[in-house]
Amino acid sequence: MIVGIDEAGRGPLAGAVVGCALYLKRNPPFVPRDSKELSPLAREAMFNWLIENSTFSVAIATPEEIDRVNILEATFLTFNRAINGIIKKNLALENASFIVDGNIFRTNLNIRYTCIEKADKTVKEVSCASIIAKVTRDHLMGLIDFIYPQWNFYKHNGYPTREHREMLKLKSLTEFHRRSFAPCAAGRSCNISGQVDLHG
Repeated sequence: MIVGIDEAGRGPLAGAVVGCALYLKRNPPFVPRDSKELSPLAREAMFNWLIENSTFSVAIATPEEIDRVNILEATFLTFNRAINGIIKKNLALENASFIVDGNIFRTNLNIRYTCIEKADKTVKEVSCASIIAKVTRDHLMGLIDFIYPQWNFYKHNGYPTREHREMLKLKSLTEFHRRSFAPCAAGRSCNISGQVDLHG
């Protein structure tokens, strides 16, 4: 048994980082690939198939947690939470081989794991975990876009695009921005009240 572990959202300036642990119940009818190489439409179609044909657990680390412990440690938090979640769903998976995308992972869990760089391109379970993580994060950013439509999160999903960087110079940060990331730290005064300002 193999459980793939991957994340989405390490690079953005806003939003959570999302981790996923996934076990395939059957081989997918598509060739799994790194989620970043797929169109949104293709990811959604694969996501819908995976919901029915895999066991998975999704976990997040909030922007506040990212700022407190740094993005790498926050990613480990999501991985550990996701692993705990998938084992609770299927206790037999405690004995699985866990394959983590990347070259480092830290855990106190009693599991067998291997770190493989670019595993999302070579291990189908990891590729599928990356798809679940990416689609989940995109949906979360869609909710944030609904709260803050003036930030155009639906276009950049919090990534440091030119548009997003320019907006950081003009607007107060939302509570979803990662204040420990340099472009945000250099931005305007922060709105940390938690109140929704629909006028920028």
